[in-house]
Amino acid sequence: MEFFEFADIPTNEEVIRKKLTIDNLPAFCDEIDAVDATDGMGRVIFFLEWGRFHIQRDDIMGGVRFSVLDCPNALCWSVSTGHGSQAEKVTLHATINQFEQDKEFIAATRALLNALKNGIQQNLHRQTIQPPGPQSMVLPDLRAQGDS
Repeated sequence: MEFFEFADIPTNEEVIRKKLTIDNLPAFCDEIDAVDATDGMGRVIFFLEWGRFHIQRDDIMGGVRFSVLDCPNALCWSVSTGHGSQAEKVTLHATINQFEQDKEFIAATRALLNALKNGIQQNLHRQTIQPPGPQSMVLPDLRAQGDS
């Protein structure tokens, strides 16, 4: 299956390659919670919908491609510019290795691309990109409540 979005923002492949790094993905996409260090398979990524996976980034003609290495559907997406009828826009193109998929996965994949498109339109030309920091979790001390 294929999914497309188009970000209406002028840019070039050098900007895309410089700004769209694995570390910066959470700043560009609200559907990505965090990225972590490399382990045996590669960089770790945490999707809000799907959880923990491994991701790889490659330079391609016109931009970059991200591959989710251990996704059962072989999800990849590219962010590129300068090609075809949408040459003045940023093309976001995602693929999976299934001809059909359940509605929830399709909706989550579309949400991922839409969030990425919105993040690119809002953040690509900012001077600095600040990925969100780690979420601090404060857990209440429940020991005192058990004494009632």
